[in-house]
Amino acid sequence: MIKLNFLLESVFRANPGYLLAESGNLNRPEQEALAGLLKDPEIFGVFKPQDQATQTSYKLAYKEVALLFYFLQQPGSLPLYFKSTFDDDVNTTLAKLIMEGIFEIEHCGKYVSGTAAQDALYKKEIISHSNFSPGAVHHSSKAIQYALHLNNLDTRSIASRLYCYNTAPMMTQENNLFAKPADVENFLAIGKNDPFAWEISKYWNKHSPTEKYKWIAWNRKGNFKNYASGNEVYKIYISPVLTAFPEVFMKSVRVLNKSKAFSFKTGMDRHGLLRPDKFVVYFYSHADLMQAAALLKKELKGYQAQGVPFTAQLDDDGMLSWGIDPAGKDVLENFEGGSWRAGVTEKIAAAIVQAKADALPNNKALEYIVKKISLEGIDPVNWIPLQKQQAV
Repeated sequence: MIKLNFLLESVFRANPGYLLAESGNLNRPEQEALAGLLKDPEIFGVFKPQDQATQTSYKLAYKEVALLFYFLQQPGSLPLYFKSTFDDDVNTTLAKLIMEGIFEIEHCGKYVSGTAAQDALYKKEIISHSNFSPGAVHHSSKAIQYALHLNNLDTRSIASRLYCYNTAPMMTQENNLFAKPADVENFLAIGKNDPFAWEISKYWNKHSPTEKYKWIAWNRKGNFKNYASGNEVYKIYISPVLTAFPEVFMKSVRVLNKSKAFSFKTGMDRHGLLRPDKFVVYFYSHADLMQAAALLKKELKGYQAQGVPFTAQLDDDGMLSWGIDPAGKDVLENFEGGSWRAGVTEKIAAAIVQAKADALPNNKALEYIVKKISLEGIDPVNWIPLQKQQAV
């Protein structure tokens, strides 16, 4: 468990490397770049790096944070109004702002933030590399170690590499294999005249791929309740190697027919089948998910797994894992950039960029990444929201 020091009585200052700019004082290119974000009434403006040559990026300034930034232009204790509401959540938020570099904390006679603030923020005895050992799907830690060796890539590029990690290599000798959805359907024995396709159609409505939606998908038939866009979606990833996929698909769907899953999807072409998250099943609740997972685990035992990084493992080898998608997303949208797993990889990538900019050795970089994403509310072992870790 990663534990923060209690920061209430520490001395802080606003980071002199940032300039706080009110939204109305931004130049036109800055306003255009941030137009959608600045509509939030709680946003005061942005924190701009004083030195434009650094790798430091603009950061949104919420009103309460902006007020504290103005208050701490001179080093000192937290203001009384801030202390009066101080609790564990506020402690975590303050630590996050220090790790982000907005504020600095006095430690051993100097002011530190970002990667340099770790000793000031965290209890030393809890740092353990086991926190980052293979625990969920072992590919997660391998993915991060791989990304730490990438040079001259920006945050978005690193996030993409993390998200796609453990995709099987292209079979160059068979360039036309699974070139179109019909090839995938034939491979899975769900073509137009296949008996299994008729079996599926008793329970599910099929949705063919579109220009924007690159999946073959099915939604539950009958009086099954409609998906409520204001709720989170729970999902199981079923991740066999490609050669095992036809048998795994058939056995899994027969389990899903009798489950409370409301939708499932699979890749529509070679690219979709080679990725580890080739087969995804959706549920309204964690309880429904776990009930189906118990049955799937029995049916799929013995098949070789591929494994999806940054998901919560449900079995011994990574064939089954689970995750959560944010409220307000339709499962028949192509929202690769908006899924929970995509958000996780973006946060990890940002931490990797900062660790590399500060020239941290890899073992220290791993510790920093664990701490940083924990502050972002992510369990760095199971890759789910920390509040969900307590609830499920």
